[in-house]
Amino acid sequence: MQISARVLKRLKNLLGKQNVLTDEVSLSLNGYDCSQTKHRPDVLLHISQTAQLLPAVQILTQEKIPFVVRAAATNHAGSCSAVRGGAVININKLDKIRRIDTARLFAEVEPGVVTAQLQEELAPLNFFYPPDPASEKVCTLAGNLAQNASGARCMKYGNTTDNTLQVQFITPQAERLVLSHRQAGPDWLGLIGGSEGTLGVIESLQVKIVPTPKCVKTFLTTFPSLECAVQAVTDLVARGLIPRCVEAMDHTTTCAVENFAQAGYPTDAQALLIIELDADTQQIKKDALLLEEICQRNQCLRFTAAHTENERQKLWSGRRAAYSAMSALGPNIAVADATTPRSVLPQALKKVQQIIAKYGITASLLFHAGDGNFHPQIVFNAAQKEQTLLVNKALQEILKTCVDFGGTISGEHGVGVEKRATMAYQYDQSTLRLFEQIKKAFDPHNLANPGKIIPLSYTQTARQHLEQNPEVLALSEEIKTRHRLGKTSLICGSNTLLKTQKPTLSAKHLNRILDIDKTNYTATAQTGVKVADLIAALQAQNVYAKLPQDYSGTLGGLTASKICPLFTDQLIGLQAILPNGDFVNYGGKLMKNAAGYNLCRLFVGSAGALGLITKLTFKIYAQPQAVKPLEDFVFSPADILLRRVKKEIDPQGLFLSAMFENNL
Repeated sequence: MQISARVLKRLKNLLGKQNVLTDEVSLSLNGYDCSQTKHRPDVLLHISQTAQLLPAVQILTQEKIPFVVRAAATNHAGSCSAVRGGAVININKLDKIRRIDTARLFAEVEPGVVTAQLQEELAPLNFFYPPDPASEKVCTLAGNLAQNASGARCMKYGNTTDNTLQVQFITPQAERLVLSHRQAGPDWLGLIGGSEGTLGVIESLQVKIVPTPKCVKTFLTTFPSLECAVQAVTDLVARGLIPRCVEAMDHTTTCAVENFAQAGYPTDAQALLIIELDADTQQIKKDALLLEEICQRNQCLRFTAAHTENERQKLWSGRRAAYSAMSALGPNIAVADATTPRSVLPQALKKVQQIIAKYGITASLLFHAGDGNFHPQIVFNAAQKEQTLLVNKALQEILKTCVDFGGTISGEHGVGVEKRATMAYQYDQSTLRLFEQIKKAFDPHNLANPGKIIPLSYTQTARQHLEQNPEVLALSEEIKTRHRLGKTSLICGSNTLLKTQKPTLSAKHLNRILDIDKTNYTATAQTGVKVADLIAALQAQNVYAKLPQDYSGTLGGLTASKICPLFTDQLIGLQAILPNGDFVNYGGKLMKNAAGYNLCRLFVGSAGALGLITKLTFKIYAQPQAVKPLEDFVFSPADILLRRVKKEIDPQGLFLSAMFENNL
């Protein structure tokens, strides 16, 4: 697009003419990331202080110029390419660590702070920031949150969204908001995580920091097959052992890494695991014995431990060099990113290996075994068009295979441009339409990183939703009828406290526990199940969830009210019925899902204003879990984001809430 001299002058007056660039070299260098996608912007804006961000966005918004925020550009999906031209906003200079508060366990940072930079500042204080993406030496904290890229420690400490406490956020309508997980209403911060900059601009962050463990022990173990390695991981989770990290490599990766980094990896096994434990010294000794026992039972070939910090860092240097090691084998490398339920990971990997063999391509398999998140890395020459087309075809087959196994097309790299079309293979039409409505509510003029995540045309290609439960289908039909007639409905849970004469809708009759999966350590239940009954059913199978013992209501009520954040943080899958009667489905038995907007976070705390939740999937554990006392329910009908999303999803205002009877 053409940016007028008048607009360029406004931007130069704000940022300085040296920070507003339109020369071909600057634009070309900022037109790509680590993916195959290349799109040249029309202007490059260097932001030198955070105070410039809001007025810069105001100018771009007023002039209807699309913009893309860019920092290290380490993502692999084309997420920060300027698909529709416009402005690239470079925030690399916003790299100040403003505050480290070890008493209150947070660090406040500017968006361009490099992840490793924060770790270096925390280390002398005996603290660390839990997420650790492999690109931590260059990737930024805001970029990590935008992609929800979390790295190896996610299994024990949670993902980047979980470890972000608060953000100062600029909407595409040039408003500054402060978002946190604990504020009233939906978890907007949770929705921002993984949204790839399509919902606005992260201006600053408060991130969680935790004390450095007293002891960290790293083990290297090898196996005769990937199946044996993954089964060992499944077994250790079943025994209640949650490592700090569990990283896996296939034989191709191990050989490439060893040739490149000389990390001391044996190259005579088909699979290698790096497993790290952290705790006090006595607990480490106990856990190490259990870990070795589990590995030996799964045909472990070698089980060795790093005895010094240098040895430990050497083992990790190989893992962090995996991308570079594969890159050394050819001029280009395509990195996929997908997640399956842990239980089907061996079968999915076998199918992926068959796809790699079918296309005759050079590829490696590298994965976060504890999360079911794996990264096939394919070596190719982008200058050869036929080879590039072949690689892209193989990547699409790999992603679709993961979806077929109940997985997702992205665990942490995002969707961007490169996996956008495949979203229609993972999601049904109603869910994709909801993603579109969320985007429009935040960004009515489609200016913030446009052309990402949502398929350009999905009405004919989206997968079909096949709901089998007759009670759920009947509830959907009832809602469709009310929608057609324009009748309002008051959404409620078990309805024990609500006194009203208005027509109500409730999922209280949907009271079945659908699945307790002790392989993936997830449970799925309808939302009318009483929490007390759910706790009893789990305990009968010697598993536990972060559910409150003192709550008398239903699973749906607990979720919609957000009065137990420790539990709602555990949600990984959801089905809901929208005010027009359509179903939306998100997630499942997935420890990571960075494909699309996180609908679990949207419906948590929404109090029935956005839809009726019918089914939830959440994490369970082999050991009892501590749960804090219930918090007070707080709802803010003045929430501008809620009002905007509500208007898009329910323009007639047909869904009222049991927590407040006035329509928004």
